Amino acid sequence: MVVDKEEMTITRKARQIIPYIIAVICSTAFFAFEYSPDVTESYKFAKQNHLEKKKARTIALKALKEYGKGSVEYDNYLKEKIATDKAWKELLKVKENDRVFGFTNLQQFLAEFGWVLGVFIYSLFNLLRSFLARSRDFGSIMLHSTLIIIACFYLFWIFQPFQDLSKFSYYLVSILTGILISFSVYFMSLYRFTDVGRLQNTIKNLFSFMFIEIEEREFIKQDKKEEFKEKRLELAKNALDNE
Repeated sequence: MVVDKEEMTITRKARQIIPYIIAVICSTAFFAFEYSPDVTESYKFAKQNHLEKKKARTIALKALKEYGKGSVEYDNYLKEKIATDKAWKELLKVKENDRVFGFTNLQQFLAEFGWVLGVFIYSLFNLLRSFLARSRDFGSIMLHSTLIIIACFYLFWIFQPFQDLSKFSYYLVSILTGILISFSVYFMSLYRFTDVGRLQNTIKNLFSFMFIEIEEREFIKQDKKEEFKEKRLELAKNALDNE
């Protein structure tokens, strides 16, 4: 019996802690990429090796050009190089014209802007709903306010004309939003114990009992089931109509 009580205590504590862990994971997930290195050590080694080989190739190519000067092949090379340089300048011009707010093209811009705008609209809508609700849930207000902060941070990153923000900025916002979301989970859990919260939980449990547990446990006799189902649906409809 003691073991059962201990297990129940552990389970209860786990249920209390898990929402906070999930909240922190979700908030930091927006900035998780900044916690990993920009490139791996193997990439650094491979790039350095490539630069050294490229340098040696350039020296060899320069010697070859000097040796081939005045030949027909060298003149053809110069003609093709001029055409290639011209095509390269045209490509750079097109790439510059395709840029949208610092992104390579419209597709990349929309890929970043789309989800941020969606989070912002969702958060703003639910924040207004929380403010206009009869009983304000401070936890919900804090949660959606935090999501708006995250969305605004990325909107600033998208539209600001400077270079990428520093890692410190990402770390700071990640920590702050993690703390705020943890507090929002705490206040949302407190909301369950307010009068409105208790009433909502009671109604939820009542409907669960009416529609699930009674069927599973077969509390109603077989000849009374149809009558009970009709009465149950009538009560549920009346409750929803007067919500």
